[in-house]
Amino acid sequence: MKFQSEITRKNLTVLMTLFYEKAIEDAILGPYFMHELGDDMQSEEWVEHIDLLVDFWLAKMLGEKTYKGNFIGAHIKLPQISRESFVRWLELFSLSVDEVYVPEIAEVFKKKATLFSQQFINNTLKI
Repeated sequence: MKFQSEITRKNLTVLMTLFYEKAIEDAILGPYFMHELGDDMQSEEWVEHIDLLVDFWLAKMLGEKTYKGNFIGAHIKLPQISRESFVRWLELFSLSVDEVYVPEIAEVFKKKATLFSQQFINNTLKI
């Protein structure tokens, strides 16, 4: 796939699918996602989850009014989340972004993802 120079729903779907393919195979992240969504990324639960994340990133990157959820609240219900899991999430997300977008766009994603990761850590972990 050619590196994308603009953000669209289509290439965000590619990004989210690529990231979750890595995540469910990961020793740290895989158990979280398989417990919540199963291991079949073609399932309705996974398709809905990927669509939700595409909406989230469209809202965060382009200001579209596509996401109405609470991204921190959705993760508070997962008490087993650790700081290590956020570090790993950021690593895999960054790798995936680099595979989909030109460096300028990838860097913006990585900066926002780092901020979101910090928000998760500060709001979900009892440190």
